[in-house]
Amino acid sequence: MTTTYELHKIDQAVTIATTLTRSWFRGQSRPYCQLTPGIFRPKYESEPYHSFRSKAEFSIIESFKRQAPAFESATPDKDDHVAWLFLMQHFGTPTRLLDWSKNALCALYFAVSNDFEEDGELWAIYPDALNARNGVAGIPLPRSRILQYLAAEPAQHEPERFADTMGLKEIPKYPLAVDPPLNFSRMVAQQSAFTIHPRARDGTTIPEVLTDPKDLIRYVEPKSQKKLF
Repeated sequence: MTTTYELHKIDQAVTIATTLTRSWFRGQSRPYCQLTPGIFRPKYESEPYHSFRSKAEFSIIESFKRQAPAFESATPDKDDHVAWLFLMQHFGTPTRLLDWSKNALCALYFAVSNDFEEDGELWAIYPDALNARNGVAGIPLPRSRILQYLAAEPAQHEPERFADTMGLKEIPKYPLAVDPPLNFSRMVAQQSAFTIHPRARDGTTIPEVLTDPKDLIRYVEPKSQKKLF
């Protein structure tokens, strides 16, 4: 179970920001107690967990690619799956990416600025620890084979064969922390970072993988305190 603390004052958040200097942060305005990307939330999850190629996910990606030239002049190459995911996330499309920030106070804003009838939550993750579960040291470059696989997985009918083609010994099953290119002013302002997730299987979600409190901590902001931050 993830270690959880209560957060009552901005001073506590400042201490977190200055202490956990190598962590990434995510604010959620409701106590979901999970870290689930948009495409894997109940609205889109109509298929079994073992289905690698979600019809909803594939359909949304293809639809976005068709419409993108209407609102973005510089679209990625057709097969640059990583770049397409970053672009989709920027425009609010549900993807297998989950937003994080390198700035704790920025993440805290998202935890306390809405849903005042609900507790908020702030997560702190040590990204290197997550990537170590994938056999990756530090934060991977865009050409990382695991990152490339996870970004392209929704289009694959035969994931095992595709993983073999990518030179991987097995299908990646854990989320991966990645640094995006900061192509948009919003991403610069929010000091954006992401985790990219495969379709979850038992024991593979971030809270299940990172059980050491130095690697993942959850802070709850009581609803009675939200407007005081």
